[in-house]
Amino acid sequence: MKLKVGYFGIGRLTFDTGLAEKYFQLISKKINLKYKNSIGIEKIVYTETDVKNLIKFFKKKPCDYYIAIQTTFTDAKFIVEFSKIFSEKFLLLAIQENRTGKRLRLNSICGLNLASHALQKNNFYPSLDILDLKKDLKNQIQIKLPRRKKIFLKSLKLNKKYNKQANEIYKKINNQNLGLIGKRPEGFYTCDFNKSELKEKLKVNIKNISLSKLFDISKNLSNKELINTKNNTKKYISNLDKLNQKELNKSLSLYNGLKIIKSKNNLDNLAVRCWPETFTEYGCAICAPMAMMNEELVSSACEADVLGSVSCNILNKISNSPALLVDIVDVRKSDQTAVFWHCGLAPKSMADGKIKAGIHSNRLKPLLHEFALKAGDITIFRISKTRNKLIFFVQKAKILKRKKSFSGTSGVVTLGSSTYSKFKRLFESGIEHHLGFTYGNFEKEIKLLAGKLNIPVYTL
Repeated sequence: MKLKVGYFGIGRLTFDTGLAEKYFQLISKKINLKYKNSIGIEKIVYTETDVKNLIKFFKKKPCDYYIAIQTTFTDAKFIVEFSKIFSEKFLLLAIQENRTGKRLRLNSICGLNLASHALQKNNFYPSLDILDLKKDLKNQIQIKLPRRKKIFLKSLKLNKKYNKQANEIYKKINNQNLGLIGKRPEGFYTCDFNKSELKEKLKVNIKNISLSKLFDISKNLSNKELINTKNNTKKYISNLDKLNQKELNKSLSLYNGLKIIKSKNNLDNLAVRCWPETFTEYGCAICAPMAMMNEELVSSACEADVLGSVSCNILNKISNSPALLVDIVDVRKSDQTAVFWHCGLAPKSMADGKIKAGIHSNRLKPLLHEFALKAGDITIFRISKTRNKLIFFVQKAKILKRKKSFSGTSGVVTLGSSTYSKFKRLFESGIEHHLGFTYGNFEKEIKLLAGKLNIPVYTL
């Protein structure tokens, strides 16, 4: 009997749905050609109603295998729900995106990254692949058996030889206070954390602060404080006058609000629920304000990513220079590179040249930093809860001197001749969709700290 294959596309309405639909139809046709006994929903799943209809559809017409097409970035709520109802026997596909220097229209690969982590937390191990639409799709879409618990990372031996240096590093990060402003968005399993584990294993104290508190403090700033912040911002960022000034002022006020919250609560770093409320309730983007905090070595992680913020704070303390939390938004075989990107919260010292003012590519509000990341050797670091186990992930890499890949802040990264396969293994390993990095080589220091904290450390 032929394998019955079900397929569907998932997406988010704030991305380029026209492009997503175009690609989805193209991929669907290839699936139908390759697997004659295939059925699917012809429209991308965007809403809760769409999800319910899709589940009803496949309950009436169950399949032996499923292909999920990540047409844009989404959270992982639906894909986890689907796996629990139907099967772990499915292939998760992402779509490669052209590096236009303009809007990141789909952010599909980051969605695949987030979904893989969430599924593995729930004991599902799908196959996954990244489609290059410039090549023959029929050969790229390959049904594979579930991967079960295959390990894709390499364990590094912990070095406890340099105890004095390890103690010095430990002192820098011991008893840190993290301000969690708001809660992580729904479906962002990558931003989960265990409060007692943070305290016992990583020596982090969590202080919960509401988003409304941040908004109230920021609203009540004096005009003098706001003008001073704007004048300081004009010293390094161009074309501020071309933006909506009311929205710009709101954005800059959030920087002052973050500073006040940090000072009053004696905080070392921050994890902030950056959307949708900063856009929909307060009326601006918080990206540049968080970038300014990052520049001041106050790690500020978006999407309320606590472990991401702690990761960057550790990099700050070790390197004494700013760190940044990024998404992996493109990986390609042709030149063995990947793209690190975020909306616009890279600190100014990471810029390769002039910095422009930007607006958010999806929400169309200021203020963002606009620039390409400068070239140099970097250390990638993430405290991860992949497969519900606390680990350190560390990897040496290099940012190349390239033009901006997408609007916001981005850099072209290489891990050498096997960059594509290594990043694919990273996704398959279940590492979160945010990675921290700083300039320089600090792998030894990370391993020393891991030894001191008795946390296993892995690399690619």
